[in-house]
Amino acid sequence: MAPPFVYINGYPGVGKYTVAKELVKMLPDAKLLDNHLLIDPVAAVYDRFMPEYQGLRKTIRHGILMSIATSLSLQSVTWIFTDSQSSSEVGKAAISDYIHAAETRGPPVISVILSCSTEENVRRLGETSRPGTKLNNAEILLEIRETEDIHHFGGEREIDIDISGLHPHHVAQMIFDFVQNVSVPEKLQG
Repeated sequence: MAPPFVYINGYPGVGKYTVAKELVKMLPDAKLLDNHLLIDPVAAVYDRFMPEYQGLRKTIRHGILMSIATSLSLQSVTWIFTDSQSSSEVGKAAISDYIHAAETRGPPVISVILSCSTEENVRRLGETSRPGTKLNNAEILLEIRETEDIHHFGGEREIDIDISGLHPHHVAQMIFDFVQNVSVPEKLQG
């Protein structure tokens, strides 16, 4: 059976990419697909609020995920995805692409929700230079946090971690341990 998809979700700037880079080092034959690898090509063509924006995002996301799910060459890869999806209709539609790809491949998605306080999130957002289409505006982050809730899969294959004050390596270790406990029949050895 193929290894699972590990889907890391949380508000912009919470530290998903930083933690995911640490997790890649721990899991065997792991690859990271950051959500901005899917967003940046679309943003080069359309502004976020143009009607064609979400359609092109879905087309690219679906194509890449189904390629991963059906590729014999990638069957041994543990895929780690980062994202920032809410429980809105757009968010649910995006999540359904990951679920469909995981079902096509075999094991279900392991969901990881990373969170921290609003104050910590704003601090982290302004702490480093965030390239490309990554959110850099604290006012927009505050609006997102006030109006959107992060999508939760729910169930025993989901872990919610408040990463306030935790080192990224420690958070990655927590995720690694969780993945080991829910990945059956084989444990992933790193």
